[in-house]
Amino acid sequence: MPAEAEWVTKIDRPRDILNAVEKNELFLEAQKLAGIREYYETTNIQQLYQLVVYFEKQLGKNRDDILDDISAGGMVIAARLTPPTGAMLVMQAKDDAKLRAFVDLTLGVLTKELERQESKDKIVRKKYEGIDVGQIGPKLSFALTDGALIIANEDKVLKTILDRQLKKAVGKTITQTPSFAEARKQAPQKSLAWTWFNLDELRKSEGFKNGLDAASLDPLQVLLFGGFTNLLKRSPTASASLSREGASGYRLAIQLPRGREGMGALAHMIAPADDKGTLPPLLPPRVISSTSYFLDLGQYWDKRVEILGEQNAKGLEEGDKNLTKVLGGIKLAKLLHAAGPHQRLVFAQQKETPYKLKPATPFPAFALVVDMRDPQFAKDMNAVLRSAALLATFAVGLQLKEETYKDCEMVSYHFSETKKVEVDVQNIRFNFTPSYVACDDQFIVSATSELARDLIDVIKAQKKEKPSKAAMRTQVFASGISAFTGANEDASLTQLILAQALPPKNAKQELRAIIDWFNRLGTLRLEEIYGANDFRYDILWQPQKK
Repeated sequence: MPAEAEWVTKIDRPRDILNAVEKNELFLEAQKLAGIREYYETTNIQQLYQLVVYFEKQLGKNRDDILDDISAGGMVIAARLTPPTGAMLVMQAKDDAKLRAFVDLTLGVLTKELERQESKDKIVRKKYEGIDVGQIGPKLSFALTDGALIIANEDKVLKTILDRQLKKAVGKTITQTPSFAEARKQAPQKSLAWTWFNLDELRKSEGFKNGLDAASLDPLQVLLFGGFTNLLKRSPTASASLSREGASGYRLAIQLPRGREGMGALAHMIAPADDKGTLPPLLPPRVISSTSYFLDLGQYWDKRVEILGEQNAKGLEEGDKNLTKVLGGIKLAKLLHAAGPHQRLVFAQQKETPYKLKPATPFPAFALVVDMRDPQFAKDMNAVLRSAALLATFAVGLQLKEETYKDCEMVSYHFSETKKVEVDVQNIRFNFTPSYVACDDQFIVSATSELARDLIDVIKAQKKEKPSKAAMRTQVFASGISAFTGANEDASLTQLILAQALPPKNAKQELRAIIDWFNRLGTLRLEEIYGANDFRYDILWQPQKK
């Protein structure tokens, strides 16, 4: 594999990947669901199955054994993504003769298909320095050498690889690249697949570099992706691995060899050096997803020039002056400093609604929970939110409601069911009862009063825990999404009937099967950790046990 490659993906045992998918219970059950079942009955899929049977008959082995014969030594895909571009695939067999038999059979089938289509593309086979090579159509080239099949997107790419193998040309291999070798050492030993990017080379592309520069100066993008953008600008490489987690789970781990050190002022905003990153995610009843993240907006304001540059910082300051007029004299800077760095975002299925009118499209409830450095934050937010609600009252007919729940003074607003709102003909507003409340040192802003009360219960019951070193933690629950779909059965049934042309009774059975299947998807967990000199982003999927 030449050192010029900027992207490399390695699969040690392709058969394991195929079996992990095809023998997975959820995959097998999915094939019985409406839509997917019909897809597997299509002509193209049936022809594919017939082709597999043909190969099995001609080669005298089942599909899995054939795959093992031709790829037991692993598969590598590599590409150069910046000019001059090129791509290649290498598949190492455990038996050269069996690999050649497979290639001969494949080319024979492909030749007949090209003839059937009366295509001008031809398959040409020849020798190059004693090596069996060939070309399919105008560009795609291949070679068989030392028990390996090499496929390249262009003939010149293939010849470059073969010339180096034959020692006709000098050039380093990718394994001689220090950054590649170091990243490969960090990969889990039993990973199903591993991929690597040479960011040093990719940043030489004007489009890639300019995109990173623009993202690092845009105030909104800095808030959302500032840390990751900073790492992409500084890291020499990025890698990711897919591995099994327990009996049925899988972990995708993304790693970069740069961290807080060298991040500059941005580190104070998103990556705490004391490992006091995130509070435990909040898990109210009927939760769909819960995210906890570290974001110190006070530091964002204090170090705005270092983070955004002088020109963009001035734009932020100008925005603060304009907002102060709207916020009744309360400065944005004051709010940002009074808010704490620990924030949590929750989505949950609604159980009850105070409205008789129903929205055409149901939405889940959601809430943002922010810890407070200064109790004055709650008082200032009360003034800001009351002012905003007062303005909205004239447009949508908000009705104020105040209540005390578990010693917490909660303010909520209900939409008038008698006032006609031209901009909301589908009654989307009746999904919500906007609410806010201070609970201990946490400030809750919620789309519904029901979720606000549920979060008060959770916060009151939650034991004090030390923050995790993770800068972000997210949990997504398939059970919550299933509950949301089931609670809005009428809308889901309508979509299914229209999409699959099913009778109502059959559609209801199919919907129940889909909900039951989706519920078994279990939990998806995401975690983001900034080390001093490294970064890791983990995605863990754990299906529900049957």
